[in-house]
Amino acid sequence: MWSLRTLTPFLAVTLCSIAALVAILLVAASRLDQQAAQETAHRLEVALQEVQASLRAQAQQGAAWLSLLPDTPSPAAVNPRLQASMGSTCLLLLDRELSLLARYTCAPEYKHIQKLPPLKYTAPQQGSLLIEATPYLYALAPVPAQDARRQLLLKLQVVDTFWLQHLQANYRLPELQFSTFRPRLKDMQGHALYSPSQDVVGYLVYTRPTPGRDLVRSVLMPLFAGILLIMSIALIMARQMAQLVRQREKSQTRLRHVIDLVPHMIYARDKYGRFILANHATAKLYHCSPKQMIGRTVGELTNDQEAHQQAQRSDRQVLDTGQARNMEEERIRNAQGEERLFHTSKLIYQDDLGFNSAVLSVSIDVTQQRQQELKLRLLSNALEHSGSAILIAARQGEIQYINNRFAALTGYAPEEVTGQPIQHLFNANTRPEARMRIWRNLRKYGHWRGEVQFQRKEGAPYWSMVSISPIRNRKQEITHYVVVSEDISELKRAHQQMEKLAFYDTLTGLENRRLFRERLKQAIRAAKRTREQAALLYLDLDRFKRINDTLGHDAGDQLLVTVAQRLRRCVRSSDSIARLGGDEFTVLLPQLQHLEHAAIVARKIIAALTDPIQLGNHNVIVTTSIGITLAPNDGDDITELMKNADLAMYRAKSEGRNNYQFFTAEMNLRASEQLMLESELRHALKRHEFSLRYQPQISLSQGRVVGLEALVRWEHPERGTISPLDFVPVAEETGLIVELGYQILEQACQDAVKFQHLLGEPVYMAVNISPRQFRDIELVEAIRAILQRTGLNPHQLELEITESTLMEQIDQSLPMMHDLEQLGISLSIDDFGTGYSSLSYLKQLPVHSLKIDRSFIQEIPHDQDDMSIISAVTAMTQKLKIAVVAEGVETREQLDFLADHQCDLIQGYLFSPPVTAQELAERCVQIRQQLQQWQA
Repeated sequence: MWSLRTLTPFLAVTLCSIAALVAILLVAASRLDQQAAQETAHRLEVALQEVQASLRAQAQQGAAWLSLLPDTPSPAAVNPRLQASMGSTCLLLLDRELSLLARYTCAPEYKHIQKLPPLKYTAPQQGSLLIEATPYLYALAPVPAQDARRQLLLKLQVVDTFWLQHLQANYRLPELQFSTFRPRLKDMQGHALYSPSQDVVGYLVYTRPTPGRDLVRSVLMPLFAGILLIMSIALIMARQMAQLVRQREKSQTRLRHVIDLVPHMIYARDKYGRFILANHATAKLYHCSPKQMIGRTVGELTNDQEAHQQAQRSDRQVLDTGQARNMEEERIRNAQGEERLFHTSKLIYQDDLGFNSAVLSVSIDVTQQRQQELKLRLLSNALEHSGSAILIAARQGEIQYINNRFAALTGYAPEEVTGQPIQHLFNANTRPEARMRIWRNLRKYGHWRGEVQFQRKEGAPYWSMVSISPIRNRKQEITHYVVVSEDISELKRAHQQMEKLAFYDTLTGLENRRLFRERLKQAIRAAKRTREQAALLYLDLDRFKRINDTLGHDAGDQLLVTVAQRLRRCVRSSDSIARLGGDEFTVLLPQLQHLEHAAIVARKIIAALTDPIQLGNHNVIVTTSIGITLAPNDGDDITELMKNADLAMYRAKSEGRNNYQFFTAEMNLRASEQLMLESELRHALKRHEFSLRYQPQISLSQGRVVGLEALVRWEHPERGTISPLDFVPVAEETGLIVELGYQILEQACQDAVKFQHLLGEPVYMAVNISPRQFRDIELVEAIRAILQRTGLNPHQLELEITESTLMEQIDQSLPMMHDLEQLGISLSIDDFGTGYSSLSYLKQLPVHSLKIDRSFIQEIPHDQDDMSIISAVTAMTQKLKIAVVAEGVETREQLDFLADHQCDLIQGYLFSPPVTAQELAERCVQIRQQLQQWQA
């Protein structure tokens, strides 16, 4: 008995504690179950509301769309578009009596619908229907019409297993089933679906969540085990007190362990605010152990009496009112005075007599949760005020959110694009394959970054640097995409401007040499691959320098711009036009089926450029010479093709300009020969391989040789004597003619001094000056130095300059001719009559003689026109006191005619061909004798 009396208080306290704990657990579990049930019902209600909203939006969208189509369009015409815009869906078109007019569907589960249950237009615009034992959610929308007819569009969503699973996954709901009966089991809960007449169509049934019950089960099992163990120990300890004490300590330890395992604060305070219970979570807040807290107040633990008073007021309200408090916010300071936010539930703890002696509290720390909520709000604000345009789209591409920057950038309000596909923002010029490439990369790599051209609300396009990243749920499934974009339109324009400066001619806007070479390379590759031809046209404007020199560089630039505009009109959009520099242009014609097409384009260009061009107050007609080469027939290398076209262009110039020529192998051979000739010409100048021949000029009045014309010959060590017709054009083109001219001039002056002594009578030496040499600014000083070195009297030197050379640069020619005249040198106009001469200029030129070209002499006495021209020239020169030299006289008839018309100076094969210096003295004696015989 003694042992039982001793054990009874212990058993009573233990059982009371267990009962209190069980009560707390049962109350908490009941509230958890109730809260979970409410939350589940609320999520289901929200899910159905969002589905109904989506159906209503799709019904309105379909109604607006059908209003644009003919009356009652056929399903065959509508279903493909329906598939593209809404996917698998069903739309029913109803008349004003709500009778079925047409069914539009792209899914087999809707095609069995033939008849609808009775509906009224006054019925709700959305709800549930039971059609042939199959439940549906519906939304009703009027179809806009201009006439009096009223048509309605009914949007259906079948409530089947697949849809319920989709709803369950998206809204974190328990497993759903449809039933026409109200759930009767206690653990089952149902949500009613109502028909238009407010009758119950059926129920969405699901298992009621019981997290509290599960918690109680998990706790009660060890608790009951503890009770049984305690009871067993109590029976044993009735006999042995020492064993009872040990078992009681074990029981307390286990209970403490259970409480301490709870991650939330569990504690109890008496009416004075002293702790009588505290688990490890509570002790951790105050940085001490649970034992150290027993019997102490909050003020004593924190040295904060205000915190103590606050805790006592909170407990006093529960003790005074006798009502528990559930999950109320409470701020509790820890040992350092830092406030943390808790959700606290308080229960009254009664003593053995039934008095409210203490308050048992369970506090859940929600500080971190609130901080996360704050971070989410900050993140939301950051998104709204971010300098980057941010868009969030669903997995299927529907826009769900845009921030302020995106709205400002595109001009769309958030409500205007929410629910729209993201493709709605793409520019219309963005190709579908480019959009598909973005989605493929997203599926393959999970992200994408690149440049995209979007479109503003008013239709203006703009470039953005876009980064697309996925948002995943806990199952690592993609639920949304975040699109971050930066407006790079200015950067794009700057890049295009830099590209234009790098690849386009700044004056004409045409391609420059660099870009054209790249296009030519691509055309060569394509021609090889497709076995087609590509034509390269090389254009050079004829006599462009004259226009530049006479009208100025501004007029020349205007001419080049006009030429570029006309060239664009002559070719296809796929062809390339480039300005290489100066007045040189190229045209690339890829993918030619017939070679004649290149000739057609060349003729179009020549015809287009021959139209007069207005340059200020002047009308100018410009012509062009065009060389054409073909790839890959004439070559597959850029440099080779450019060279071939250049050779063909020069052939066109040599053929009289204003025409086109195709490249031939003969031109290449000729060019190679000229290149070799140029190289040999340079060596010949160094080795002085050039010699002179002299052709006498005879005065009929004096009956003797009065002058000599120096004619150059090239004594090639392998080829022999080379005619000037073969090497002088090359020397002129390469500029070697200047050095060659000075060599000839010095040799002629040296020989002239010798001839004075040899012949015993004065003769002048006539030397030809090339156009290139005549433009040499050092010409006068060079001739002065040659005269000084050779000792020739300047009056015995005559320089022959062609008529065309003088007239092309008359402004520069006059000062130089006057300088030469001041040296005492005589000047003669060579090939007179073959070019254009102005009599006003002729009077100003300080010339001493004119040399009639041989082309006028050859047809005497058969061509009356040539004879009339010679008569006029000799008469004119007599008035101007200018001597006349007739070149190319070969017959006695020609000589007699010239003598009759007072042409005193004669040169030609009638008297002598060009001879060497050694043969000259003997030839002069023969000429004198020949003249004496004719006069006799």
